[in-house]
Amino acid sequence: MRNQIKTLILLLCLVLNLNAQDENNLVLNPSFESIDGKLKKLTQINIANDWDSPTALKADLFSSSISGDIAVPKNIYGKEFAKDGQNYAGILGYSYNNKKPRTYLQSKLVKPLASGLEYCVIFHVSLADLSKYAIDNIGVHFSDEQITLDKKGDIIFNNKAELSAVLLNEKSKIYKARYKWETICGIYQADGKERYITIGNFFNNKDTKYEKLAKIDSFPGTQLAEAYYYVDEIEVKLLEDPNSCNCNDAPKNKRESVIYHLDVDVDESLPMSVKLKKNAIYFDVETYYLDPMFDNNLNYVIKILKDNPDLKLQLNGHIDNLEKEAIKDDPENKELINLGNYRSKSVKDFLMKNGISSERLSAQDVGSDQPASRGSSPFSLAKNRRVEFIIIK
Repeated sequence: MRNQIKTLILLLCLVLNLNAQDENNLVLNPSFESIDGKLKKLTQINIANDWDSPTALKADLFSSSISGDIAVPKNIYGKEFAKDGQNYAGILGYSYNNKKPRTYLQSKLVKPLASGLEYCVIFHVSLADLSKYAIDNIGVHFSDEQITLDKKGDIIFNNKAELSAVLLNEKSKIYKARYKWETICGIYQADGKERYITIGNFFNNKDTKYEKLAKIDSFPGTQLAEAYYYVDEIEVKLLEDPNSCNCNDAPKNKRESVIYHLDVDVDESLPMSVKLKKNAIYFDVETYYLDPMFDNNLNYVIKILKDNPDLKLQLNGHIDNLEKEAIKDDPENKELINLGNYRSKSVKDFLMKNGISSERLSAQDVGSDQPASRGSSPFSLAKNRRVEFIIIK
């Protein structure tokens, strides 16, 4: 009787797992949430149901249910929250001078791909914080049989037939975001009978473009001479509508580019505080770079400061409401979180480079709490992305 109960429980769990699986997705356990066994250490991707590695060196599995080296969000390689669920995988895509062997993910699809049909392929990667390098050639290889390598090493394809079965995203795009997930997406036309997918870097180091990155101060540890990527939420779906696989879907932060600017003709009889306010500096969406169109405004402020050597200014950096929402969507994005501060600091740096002492300037982030406009149009929001000059009394 006890065995029958156990069997019923197992069947119920199986049904629940199948129901949770997107019926259109040909990838089983796409976010590595289903685990069979005890996760204790690195190189245990095989603990995730339906996943393994094709080489003797296994890929890694990270989980919020574990502490230490393989935890989520903070682990031995960096800090990242799961894109979906509580778990994600990790692979080594590149090491300087091939000092360390690469790792890969492999899984059997629900059913073979059909000849001549197109499939939408999407998965997500995030570069680990301690990676010194970022690369471009992270992709998915389709095959009718498993790829196997009985030793630790790199799987490198050299002929056109093999490389044609590797789906990459944008050519030469280097995946270097260490604070958010980046999407790799493409449309794959099947030869027929492809049953397995393998994820990783299948190109020689000489054919892999890389970028060397500075260490992130906020994460402790020594930088590693490699490109290590977290991987999550993998999809392979039959493409019935060409528009349904939108690989060019723009990120949320790419709104219409609008920079507010008004030619200032200041009445010198106005109070100094009003003249300074009229020379506020405005910014594009989610940026803190000074546009040359504001050189006259900045030079006017410099003149006021030089003419009034005892004057001190507070530089208030503002963001708009949609930038505030973007921070909620991407809470690990250092540039977004500090956007108001970066804006005020960019103005401060300009003034200092033009002879103004730092002791006379105070940079401050005031967020979105003091909007210049209450409207929601692109033009109204543009008025709120600014740095204002406030006299310190």
